[in-house]
Amino acid sequence: MQQPVFCFDRDKTVDVRPPKRGRAVPLAWVQYYAHRTEHDVWATGNPRLCHEAGIPSPREARELLVAAGREPVASYDRMNSGRIDRLRLLDQLYAESYDRTIQFVVVDDTDVTEYTADRRWMYYGPTEFVAAVEDGAYPEADPGAVRGEPYADPGHGDRYRSQLNRFKRRLSE
Repeated sequence: MQQPVFCFDRDKTVDVRPPKRGRAVPLAWVQYYAHRTEHDVWATGNPRLCHEAGIPSPREARELLVAAGREPVASYDRMNSGRIDRLRLLDQLYAESYDRTIQFVVVDDTDVTEYTADRRWMYYGPTEFVAAVEDGAYPEADPGAVRGEPYADPGHGDRYRSQLNRFKRRLSE
């Protein structure tokens, strides 16, 4: 896997519930990275982003680990699991699924550098991430490539199933 893995918070980060100050990440960008690029994209904050962007959460990562007979490093309770536990689950999933080093990009209004420091994780607040994209650090989304609407209707199906199936195969090897 060459592309960075994106982890997005929702509230006070993405424009469906923007920060009071600064710039929000457009939902269309999250959808673009998830559905029009080779990036893996996860919702690591409010799980409503799973529905809105058609992306998985660390809950699915934990379920994959359990199904493969691995002991997850953290529980997942959508109301009580902290951001750090969610990131730890993703770190474990990729560590047990890939031999290569994976770069993670975490975009969240809450500073998670306590976890990302000295690891292969980059942390950005929403305003900083928008600036990084505009400066060319990551591909700028094509606004016409996605509709910018929720991915919940039955016609869209399970948009991230192929991503999860890839992990299922790799964990069973």
